[in-house]
Amino acid sequence: GWNLNWNCEGIPATDAKIAVIGMGLIGQALVKQVRAVAPNTNIMYHVPAIFRDVDVEQEYKLNYFSDIKQMAAECDILVPMCPLNKHTKHIVSREVLAMLKPSASLLNIARGGVVDTDALVEALENRSIKCAVLDTTFPEPLPKDHKLWTLDNCYIFPHFATNTVAVRKALVEDIQSIVEEFYGLGHSDKKLRQFEKELRYDLAVAHRLTAKYNMDMLVWNHISARFKNGCLVTPGRMLWSQIRPRDLVFSSSNVTADIIHDAIYAAHRDIGAIIHLHTPAALAVSCLQEGFVPLTQDAAYFYKKVATYEWDGVSDDNSEGPKITAAVQSLPGCNVLLMQNHGFVCLGKTIREVWVLAYYFERCCEVQLRVMQTGAKISIPSEQVMAKAAEASYLPDFAPGVCEWDALCEEIGTMEVREQETNMLRMRRNEFSFVTNF
Repeated sequence: GWNLNWNCEGIPATDAKIAVIGMGLIGQALVKQVRAVAPNTNIMYHVPAIFRDVDVEQEYKLNYFSDIKQMAAECDILVPMCPLNKHTKHIVSREVLAMLKPSASLLNIARGGVVDTDALVEALENRSIKCAVLDTTFPEPLPKDHKLWTLDNCYIFPHFATNTVAVRKALVEDIQSIVEEFYGLGHSDKKLRQFEKELRYDLAVAHRLTAKYNMDMLVWNHISARFKNGCLVTPGRMLWSQIRPRDLVFSSSNVTADIIHDAIYAAHRDIGAIIHLHTPAALAVSCLQEGFVPLTQDAAYFYKKVATYEWDGVSDDNSEGPKITAAVQSLPGCNVLLMQNHGFVCLGKTIREVWVLAYYFERCCEVQLRVMQTGAKISIPSEQVMAKAAEASYLPDFAPGVCEWDALCEEIGTMEVREQETNMLRMRRNEFSFVTNF
């Protein structure tokens, strides 16, 4: 029968130190569920340094370990959540298992091959770890005479969570759109087509707003939104007041746009939109040694969120990409990259967010310059006041773009109606002129 005492000395999730190998979408989903029931438990994770995501660390309160053995030595539960490839095969090695405490457990819900099975059998037989809970094994299925079946501290599950009609149906129906999205082959998914339509509309509005508020520079600078495996971006060689949804492209005719935007998207996977401008006030502030100084309530959006990048000349060399990526990653949670003697970039999750941030950043830079022009002693708000204002600025009801964007879209829509009416009047006048001249 069932032994109800098998884990009576186990550690509650609220007290356990949980170590996760990998932090992709599935790993993040797991952490989110753990945080729901154990908001203060110690969760640590390991990925190669190049895949480290400081924004995810902040969101889920994670501790990063570059050394997987050191992480194993400190945890109570080791949870592989990584794909199986040549780099992760036997990532839970004999050496890693040896670092686990005798009270620690292994929970493998990744692939069987990420664990060295022979080393695991030894660790369980020697009781050098408490137990192993395996949703997957290697080989799979296990031979009937495999040692893992005989160990009383090894719990093997059948690995068939997808074996339902609903899940299998979803897998079949979703696979085409997933393949097409990954390889950029088509638009069979209605949701994807609608998403692209909305992105194109918002991008077109953002370009026209930039021209309307005199923040553009003829055909130069660029705005983009992440889409599929790349981004929709400013076409180049068009005045921004003329850009329509169908004009956005997947690769700009401006090589600088591709280099800057690709580098910034590579910094964090949750960056969904980017705007790069050379507006006068922000450009002037980028030339100051002290850089941007938040002085007002509006500047609270940017308190401790402005990263800097030393100008490296015109961004036409792909080798500059990693430097830009590193600059963005150097300040967790940054929403502005101030490029010295060059201009600035606003980055965020949506087009509306980055455009509104760009508008306010230019305004704040203009205020900073005007204050400096007075020559008077400047009153700089305390860190406590600015921190409080910054927190209030990002409340859900007041975050950048939440209150402003619909009204801005309506204004652009009104402009388009006026343009159409003006064009119709011009055509009628031309027709009348032709008749009278005839």
